[in-house]
Order: sequence, then structure tokens, then C-alpha cells
Amino acid sequence: LPMTERLNLYLNPNFVDTFAQATNVLVVLIIGAIMALVVSRSRRLSEDYVKAERARANLARHFSPNVVDQLAADDEPFGPVRRQDIAVLFADIVGFTNYSENNPAEAVFELLRQFHRRMEQVVFDHNGTVDNYIGDCIMATFGVPQTSHDDATRAIKCAEAMVTAVEAWNVQRLSRGYPSLDIRIGAHYGAVVIGAVGSERNLSFAVVGDTVNVASRLQSLCRELQANICFGSRLIEAARAESPTTQLNASDHGLVSVRGRDEPVHVWVEHRAEDQGAVVVSA
Repeated sequence: LPMTERLNLYLNPNFVDTFAQATNVLVVLIIGAIMALVVSRSRRLSEDYVKAERARANLARHFSPNVVDQLAADDEPFGPVRRQDIAVLFADIVGFTNYSENNPAEAVFELLRQFHRRMEQVVFDHNGTVDNYIGDCIMATFGVPQTSHDDATRAIKCAEAMVTAVEAWNVQRLSRGYPSLDIRIGAHYGAVVIGAVGSERNLSFAVVGDTVNVASRLQSLCRELQANICFGSRLIEAARAESPTTQLNASDHGLVSVRGRDEPVHVWVEHRAEDQGAVVVSA
């Protein structure tokens, strides 16, 4: 159109330029679609981040912090089922059964929570892995998922640190009028089979083998030998191989027959350096 007619149309308040309006609508639709795509993508990223953090938090309940990053980053952090040498440790409260029978369930549950929280922190401080909680018993491994040059040494130091942690906890308990606790620990070193078990819906990591059974038996043997800690000789030998200058507080007790095993086990025992005269939870 001539310039005059264009100007008249532009100044006419009743004139609507359909092409310009269609262009504006199209631009708004494109911008809206882009914004919707950005919001949707941001939402998915936020949900993925929450899931990743939840998975990391679940891993952190069982593994030391330095292992969590490896587990979270690797699609198959545990690898195939395999056999390897690791250290296995069991620790539980002496006389817990009697305590649970004579106290309210809430008090028993709170005691378990506090005990597990303290013991798992000691395990993590020594770069160990919490494998399982069985009532008042905690099972820890050293060398999972990957072995290290000082697995046996860290297991021994962890066991001793657990006793020290309970003694420090007893000071608090006695000051508040609660009876003090005592624990018994068994630890062994040797070959185990490790790998993931279960289904895709419910997958867990398992450590099985004679080494695990012996460590559990050594923990039970503590009461018979009146010791705080019972070490298998293979654990002592492995620690000495790792560092010939390793200082050991345990003493050689010799061969001991354990339940469920034909061959005796060479045992080293360790007692508390100082008996505080605590009233043990047992009967």
C-alpha cells in the first residue's frame, strides 16, 4: 500500500494487523515452549539429584565416606563374585539379652541406636565397612570392596578403639545414673567370597566364608576366655606382614576348639588395660 494508506491504517484504532498478531502469538508460544522445556529439565535434574543424594546417604550408613564416592560413581562398584582376603570383625554387648528382658522396649531400642552409632563411627574412622547389624551385634569388614595394604592392621586398631569408645561412653552413662556396658569383640583374617546377592528389586552385598564364621565364634569365645577381644592368629600374622614394627597389646593364648569347626583356632586375646569396676549389663 502507499505510505499514506499505511499511515491511515496504523492510526485507525479499529484496524488489526493479523499478520503482526500471528507473529506475536507465535513468538509467545515458542518462548512458552522453551520455558516449559527448561522447567521440565530442571525438575528432572532436581529429582535425579535428590535420588542420588538419597542413594549416597544409604551408602553412607554402611560404608566409610572414602568408599561412598567410589560406590556412587561406579555402575558395578563391587564387581563380579570373587574370592579375596579381608579382615572380619564382630562386636556385641555383653548380657544384652538379659538387659532387653528387664527393660522397656523403648530403652532397649535407644541403647541399640546409641551403641551402633558409636561403633559404626569407629569403623568408619578406620576405613572399614559396616556389613550388617544383627541385634546388638555389629559386623564390620576391612578390605571391602577393594583390599588395601593395611586391612589387618586397621581391623586390630578398630577393635581396640571400640573398647576405648565404650569405656568413654561408660563415663557418661555412670554420670547419668545408668549402668555401664561391656563389649566382646572377635576378629579374623582370611579368604572370603564377596558379591551381590538377591534380586534386582532387593540387592545386597554379602561376605561369606569360613573367615566370617571363625570371627563370629571368636567373639562368642571372649566370654569363656574372659577377654575383651579375641584375634585369630591369621589376623596377627597378616598385621605383622603389613608392618613388622606393629605393636600388639594382645597375648598368645594358643589353640582353642571352637563350636562348629573340626580344627582348633590359634587365638590371641586382649584384656582391658584397666578394669574400671564397671557393673556389666549381664546378669
